[in-house]
Amino acid sequence: MFTSTDEFSDNIDKLILHLITEDLKDDFFKELVKTCDSANPLHQMIRDHLSGVVRPSGTASKGFTYANSIISLYGYLESYLEKLADDFISSINEARIPISALPEAVKCRHLELSMQFLKKVSWNKKQDEVEKRECEKQVVANLHSFFQEADDYTLNSKAFTVHTANFRYELIQSYFAQLGEDRIADRTLGISVVPEKLAVRLGQDVSEDKEVLKSWLESELSELAQLRNEIAHGSFEGSIESIDLIIERAEFLKHFGVALGSILYRSFEEVVFHGKKRKILGNADKAFAQASCFGFKGKVLSDDEDTFTIKVGDEIYAHNAKSSDKLLKGSVQGLVLNQEHVDEIEFPNMLDCGIKVNFVVASTMTNREISLVNKI
Repeated sequence: MFTSTDEFSDNIDKLILHLITEDLKDDFFKELVKTCDSANPLHQMIRDHLSGVVRPSGTASKGFTYANSIISLYGYLESYLEKLADDFISSINEARIPISALPEAVKCRHLELSMQFLKKVSWNKKQDEVEKRECEKQVVANLHSFFQEADDYTLNSKAFTVHTANFRYELIQSYFAQLGEDRIADRTLGISVVPEKLAVRLGQDVSEDKEVLKSWLESELSELAQLRNEIAHGSFEGSIESIDLIIERAEFLKHFGVALGSILYRSFEEVVFHGKKRKILGNADKAFAQASCFGFKGKVLSDDEDTFTIKVGDEIYAHNAKSSDKLLKGSVQGLVLNQEHVDEIEFPNMLDCGIKVNFVVASTMTNREISLVNKI
């Protein structure tokens, strides 16, 4: 998972904790009055505080809490989506995969988005001229390395964060399509907790109709952006939600954001997987769930058949393009050759061999292609 996903989730959790604390604050004083002896001087002091301070400021306080929560929630979402796009491209830069393995959308949009980013840099009043020139030079240098297809090319990650409108449903879809991730907002609805939290927001049962779920999602994201704009521009005239309803909104947004991050990270792993020079073992003859192990039967080798070495610690992948979890990855934890534990195996081999991995294996995984990258 990208670090920005953890940061986003943590920000939402902190806001929810703050809201719960606000909700309990008045209850504390009320309970104190009930349990405090009327003869105790504190009893009258607390009653005076409640009547003179807490109650008169109650409406204003609730309004401020609501406005602050909406602004914060939208701000967290906007910042998070920008960081997600940046993380995706930056992680591809670090992975050093061939340009040919990049998503087509990334290759097609890199130049146009870099030009838009250069305009944004030139308009930035927070940067001085020296900083702007350095940034522009780096963007151009990165573009040059990309078009020259240099081995050490660098994509302009910040270019893929540029947007000119609020994040609503359609913009989220198109924003991540630039990274090769089509219909990402729709796909979050396939992660059960997202429609569940949406249904809670609307006081409905979870619908089985995808079009209904989509309309719910569109409405929820649009409402947040609209509320944010009205509050920020001082034109909000609607009713103030209770703290419980704000928390429900925050819970939905958290799970929606985490779902986005999960989908994008799996796509990143898929891109890197296809871009790596892997050694193909083929489909296992057996998959042992309890032992987390793949078994391969021995075979007679031809004179010109190439072999390679598998070692404990090598990266290993199990891939099935038709599965919802297309790619499973981990490392080789142990090797068995002809029922003997060994540190390395020549593959293919005339003897039966087994490969223990550190991810969950199901007995049906003989339909996955197994491949590996040797540990350096």
